Amino acid sequence: MSLKLLEQGALIKPGPIGRIVRLSLGLLCMHALWDLTNIAPDFIERPIQYLPNLALMLLAAICIFNYVINIGFTKDWHHYPLVTSLVCFAAIALGGYVINGDVNSNVLGLALLAWLGYFFSHLGISFLLAAALATPGCEMRAIPDLFGKVTGKGSNEHQCPVSFISGIDNWERKRRNSQ
Repeated sequence: MSLKLLEQGALIKPGPIGRIVRLSLGLLCMHALWDLTNIAPDFIERPIQYLPNLALMLLAAICIFNYVINIGFTKDWHHYPLVTSLVCFAAIALGGYVINGDVNSNVLGLALLAWLGYFFSHLGISFLLAAALATPGCEMRAIPDLFGKVTGKGSNEHQCPVSFISGIDNWERKRRNSQ
């Protein structure tokens, strides 16, 4: 993945269907965050036992974590955000095993909970803002788009790397142009 930012106005704003999809995905992320807060005390105590139940959340986070960080912060750190996170989790688990003879430590549970909480917060807020502001392209540019609008400086855009969202936006644009 390389970060390819486009000048403001290069991408077309999403239409009502694209905004509804972004709103729905934002609400889904916020629901995932709510679920995390509900299991937090038990998860911190026994994180390994909860991992199978959180498999879909973890898979989503692992698959797109680099996009969330790189596009959201406008930095091309390649795969380092995810690799660094996974190395930290492995080091914490190994430390727990060396100290207590068990990888199931409160520190690992807290680290995983904080990581997932950050991921779903950042992604969820970005989706909700993208729906409200009709941010063109990737929803991860919604926070910079908001700052650009508030400061009057604008912000760069990025084509959405998640193909189904771009597909919906393209379909909606073609549909609108054919009418």
